[in-house]
Amino acid sequence: MPLSVAVPTAHADAGLGGCAHGGVLSGTMIPGTGSAGQSIRREADVWGCASPFLPGVASGHFGAELPWNSLDAPSLGQFAWNDGSVSKVIGQPNGLWTIVAGPGNGHTFRFDLAGEMNVWWYHWNNSMPIDSVSFLE
Repeated sequence: MPLSVAVPTAHADAGLGGCAHGGVLSGTMIPGTGSAGQSIRREADVWGCASPFLPGVASGHFGAELPWNSLDAPSLGQFAWNDGSVSKVIGQPNGLWTIVAGPGNGHTFRFDLAGEMNVWWYHWNNSMPIDSVSFLE
């Protein structure tokens, strides 16, 4: 039986916005900081963005490195937005990400994925389609 990660019961607030569409959240094994000196590089494009936290942003490119097979290590990444700005992010295996610098600083979002995200998917080089991105706070 696969080990699942429970996503907190926080619900997206339509007034907080997000991005209505997303591509495939890719996964590629790279040298890094996880087990056996490897990480998973995740990348995806999102579009149809509208949020008071990201005024003037319509789309962006997400990239992050997740330490491979390291279930309690945070993941670092960024969103490069279509207006030229960049938001630095930090994430955990529960699927929530917080913007720690740049536009949207201090706000938490999640990728609304097409399938269930479990611990093994998060830390292995599998890809998954993104339905949308939602701000939670």
